[in-house]
Amino acid sequence: MESTKKFGDLSKLRFKIMDYRQLSNNKQASVGRDIGLSQKQYSNIEAGKVELKLQVFLQVAYSLHINPCDLLDESGLLKEFAPCKKSEIITQLKAQIVELKEQNSFL
Repeated sequence: MESTKKFGDLSKLRFKIMDYRQLSNNKQASVGRDIGLSQKQYSNIEAGKVELKLQVFLQVAYSLHINPCDLLDESGLLKEFAPCKKSEIITQLKAQIVELKEQNSFL
């Protein structure tokens, strides 16, 4: 049951969602409408009054044009896990790009 303790609090995730929504100048009513909920129902999700279900989480991320992995990572919910393979590859490719740019500047 220790995993429930580690991942039971999704408040950081809800705050990240709210931050992104506000940064993109979206209203709760707009996001709610996009995912088939009323403003009140969506407000209850952001406030933590109702459980954030996976399907709703994915719909909200899609509505806000955010990668769900980014939301989870920025919320600190992935820190207990090893980086995913795609993330490792992207990090390696970014390092290679930096190195190639440095080499190119010397030419």
